[in-house]
Amino acid sequence: MTTIDPAASDANFEELQRDPFFEVVTDLIGDCLADAFDDPAGGEVDRWTLSALPATNHAADRHRLFTLAIGPAEVLHVERFLEDGDIVDYRVVLHLSASAMTAASGFALDRFTMRYPLLRFTPSTLDSDVVVVDWFVSDDGADDQFFDLPLAAAIRSLADGLAAAGRGPYAQQHNRAFAAHVLNRASDDA
Repeated sequence: MTTIDPAASDANFEELQRDPFFEVVTDLIGDCLADAFDDPAGGEVDRWTLSALPATNHAADRHRLFTLAIGPAEVLHVERFLEDGDIVDYRVVLHLSASAMTAASGFALDRFTMRYPLLRFTPSTLDSDVVVVDWFVSDDGADDQFFDLPLAAAIRSLADGLAAAGRGPYAQQHNRAFAAHVLNRASDDA
């Protein structure tokens, strides 16, 4: 009998659905997949995977809600921060193509920090063309700055490179129920 990874389980998906930020993350994932692929449903598992409440960096005061991986790399996740068992904040982390961001915006990557002071831009240690953008939901206006970025171009460029690298190692953590929910919601919004 095969043991199901908790991140792929219906129980984790059901628990995730109770989080107050669930619908927001569902839309965020759907938008990311729509930017990354012409047919997100056709690439499920082979090109991208989605986990629900993975054990990654899990601590008493911090839980990862999900991880979206494209090919061999994690590209999007949201962390929930707790204090005395109560949710106090969320942190959104997205990997983007640095060259696509600079091409779409017309200015150098170091200018993003000045233009978007509520967002953090960190060069990836894995790839010189990848920049990690993160922000806290509690920072008033950070979401506006985030959605002002050239996300579609930067996500597509990153996804093209990662998908070409082949299938990633995350199939066992892929939560099919969560993925179906995201894809259904995205098709309803289209």
